[in-house]
Amino acid sequence: MSNETIKINFLDKVSSLLKKKIKTIIVLLITIFVFVMTFIFYKHLEKINNIKIADSYTQASILVKQKKINESKLLLENIISENHQLYSPLALYLIIDNNIESDNSKIIIFFDKILANNSIDKENLNLIKIKKAIYLIHLDNEKLIVETLNPIINSNSVWKDLASEK
Repeated sequence: MSNETIKINFLDKVSSLLKKKIKTIIVLLITIFVFVMTFIFYKHLEKINNIKIADSYTQASILVKQKKINESKLLLENIISENHQLYSPLALYLIIDNNIESDNSKIIIFFDKILANNSIDKENLNLIKIKKAIYLIHLDNEKLIVETLNPIINSNSVWKDLASEK
């Protein structure tokens, strides 16, 4: 057989296979297209949400500097409730640094809400736990401090030595 005959046979087999499976191929291509478009749409919504949260944080920071505590407090609490991996902890730190919230139990609830966020990586969560423990030192709640730091002390975290010192 010549190379040309083999080539023709191969092309005939491929074309007949394509004709038999055309519906399957079309469904597969449409499915892939839908998944890609859904992914792109999701990423776009995520980007819009990130911009919205960043704008809220910036606005809250400006309000804090202008001594508009009640307005900034509402914005910062909303940011914390959004469970954003970057801006939620920053909002909590802004609340603490500027004494915006006087209720210590509410601050602890904010810490716990942020620590429950699954999108924050483990080492950053450990750092937030250390910051919570430092906050708790001012409240003289030794039991809660130990409960907060024990998981870090008993792990291989980069924060283990620092947690042990507290």
